[in-house]
Amino acid sequence: MRGLESVFEEAKLDEYSGVLDSRGAEARIVLAIKITRDRESGDVEILNTSKGGDYYKEISKDEYELFIKKGWRYGVYVLYLSNCRLKLNSIEIRINEHIQESINTTLEMLQTRRKVILNNYAKVKNKLNQINNEQEHLQ
Repeated sequence: MRGLESVFEEAKLDEYSGVLDSRGAEARIVLAIKITRDRESGDVEILNTSKGGDYYKEISKDEYELFIKKGWRYGVYVLYLSNCRLKLNSIEIRINEHIQESINTTLEMLQTRRKVILNNYAKVKNKLNQINNEQEHLQ
């Protein structure tokens, strides 16, 4: 079974990962999910940069388990899709509020944002399905 160190190594090898290394830590980021390894202690931490406002939010224990069981890219895709669903829910609420208030310009902007997020969601969902299909063929 893989551990967080192996998940970090997968992230380092991921050609789509952005490199965010600093003096104190090595870090990679894909689709707003950041993984860091402290250079001194070796501790690995995964952060969801789409949550938490001014400070990135560390993922939950269940989400860590997902990364450990399924790997870096799979975990990134699952969290990204979850972030998209949260954003879509927020946009839907705002659209409904604006429909009631008849604010057309804001409504058009929200509908455009919704369309972009739905397109991105569909792309990543397809990639996640590809990973699932590949894993099923290996078993």
